[in-house]
Amino acid sequence: MFQAPPPPPPPPEIVRTESDYLRVARKDVPLTLTREKQVEKALIRYQLFVRTDIEARQAQAMPDQPPPAIHCQWAATLYLEREPCFESLTGKLACGERYTIRLPDREDGREMLPLTAEPTACAVAKPEVQASGGRLAAAASASADDRFGDDLTRRLMPELAKGGVKAVIRGAK
Repeated sequence: MFQAPPPPPPPPEIVRTESDYLRVARKDVPLTLTREKQVEKALIRYQLFVRTDIEARQAQAMPDQPPPAIHCQWAATLYLEREPCFESLTGKLACGERYTIRLPDREDGREMLPLTAEPTACAVAKPEVQASGGRLAAAASASADDRFGDDLTRRLMPELAKGGVKAVIRGAK
């Protein structure tokens, strides 16, 4: 008689998650918007930030067995955020809804923690995790102006033009 193989063990459970944000760069771009005879002042607020997500997974403990290892994995991902603001006749600034996109820049890592470790050892404050986010932030900081300019010329300006609005960058104050 054949005996059925034992069922596979259940997949590891997520026992801890944590996220953190690091602002890398920010820039305000003043615009003059015109459509026919109407003129309006706008300010586009840009920012780049790194979001770091960390996750600890651990298999279920088995009776009379040592605790299973904790698998720690993380991802540091770069995001661009654009916030349109408009100046009223009285000079007050009112801002619209923020537009945030995940950029392709990303750094992943993983590590198996010692058997004696607690899930809290898998944390954003780990030196390896901090180093991943730091490398990504340094690279993003060096290219921030290019990324903001690219969003302005390839996404925002064409969007405004579709609505019949001409946008011109005003001199910095």
